[in-house]
Amino acid sequence: MFKKTFLSLVVASSMNFANASVDFDLDDLVPATASAEATQAVDTSDVKDVAGVIVAENPKAAVLLAHQSLIEDEEDGVKMIAVSSGVGILSTGSASYETYENRNATLLSKRAAYMKAFQIAKKQLVENMDGMNNACATAMTEVTDAIDTATESVANTTSLSSDNCAESVQGALAGYVTFDVYDDPTEKLVRVSLISTPKTREQTKRKVGALTQTTEPNAIFKQIIADLQAGVMPPVGAKVITNMETGESFVLGFGSSIIRENKNKSVQRKLLGVAKSQAQAKARNGLIAVMKGEQIYWEGGFTENQLEQNEQFEYPVDSVNPADAKVLAEDKHTFMNNLKHAESYKSFAAGKVPPGVSVKTFKSTDGDWMLAVAVYAPSLEAVAKKAAAENDQRVREGKTVGTTHRIQSSGGLTEDGNHSQGPSGQVSRVNDL
Repeated sequence: MFKKTFLSLVVASSMNFANASVDFDLDDLVPATASAEATQAVDTSDVKDVAGVIVAENPKAAVLLAHQSLIEDEEDGVKMIAVSSGVGILSTGSASYETYENRNATLLSKRAAYMKAFQIAKKQLVENMDGMNNACATAMTEVTDAIDTATESVANTTSLSSDNCAESVQGALAGYVTFDVYDDPTEKLVRVSLISTPKTREQTKRKVGALTQTTEPNAIFKQIIADLQAGVMPPVGAKVITNMETGESFVLGFGSSIIRENKNKSVQRKLLGVAKSQAQAKARNGLIAVMKGEQIYWEGGFTENQLEQNEQFEYPVDSVNPADAKVLAEDKHTFMNNLKHAESYKSFAAGKVPPGVSVKTFKSTDGDWMLAVAVYAPSLEAVAKKAAAENDQRVREGKTVGTTHRIQSSGGLTEDGNHSQGPSGQVSRVNDL
């Protein structure tokens, strides 16, 4: 009861803060990896931690401080934040990678680290929202074997302990966006931070039916390019930005693949095409995951066994008769502990990519990565649906009845065909599209 009441107070307080910052948007946030001058521009003096929720009159300051707090703790985790649209959750995951003589292997290891950090951050969001299953069992066994004779007294003691824990997280996740990504080449560590707020969950919904305005596609893409050039294009996740002129929100899904090097130019070109295809597929799936939701599965646990033993005598092989026992010259002490730990992360997102989604690909400045961004906007979907309807109508009108002439399918092959270069060049003018 107290928790519900407290959260209500936090939400109410954050709504009051909205009067001071009505148009709070993720685009306005200053990531923790920004320059010192940029971070100093946000005043965090009034930020407070109220029962685990970061509260501030300026929501930008609350998010910034929560993010820096997670980084300074040098561990993965989540922070609850009071923002203008309600209570948000910031989740940070990290993973290490290795470097190798083969550049391709180094980049593959780094990309796997990004993916693992991404999965950890998503798992933590689901865990925070839906909770987790936990089961542990502990067992201990003590054995004493003592032998007393008229002249001697010896004893063996054995202590066995077993500790087993299993945990799992399962749930659906939608409406989260990438807040920050960071690669530390010195520590060989990457970090991915995700954020989910009432506003991000609302912005990533498809709202086409009531759409009245239309947006010029070129204006959208121009703003996207400017936004990506000004900030960071992450290799994973999604982002929401707003059209300044219309107020329309559109969603960006990100994908990536490494650009493999090969000494054969023909193979290199094929690998470049593969990288582009991979990045585009991941970008489209990133869009589906954040808009339609994805299933998150995590299982983890450990088994720990321990043996502690003191021996003053030993039995001969194939005998446990105390009369056959041999007293050891010195006490024998044995200690052994064995720990096994395992974790498994899985996520699944599937669905039809909405009409009107366009995917753009870019090479990173160093040429190591192929990055892709899938763009969704309600106006673009509406335009695409209208074009599809017009196309279907035109196809129906253009259907003709077939003739009774039977096609000739053999012969006609020649080695001396006289031909020049076929049509080559731009077919449609941009202004006509």
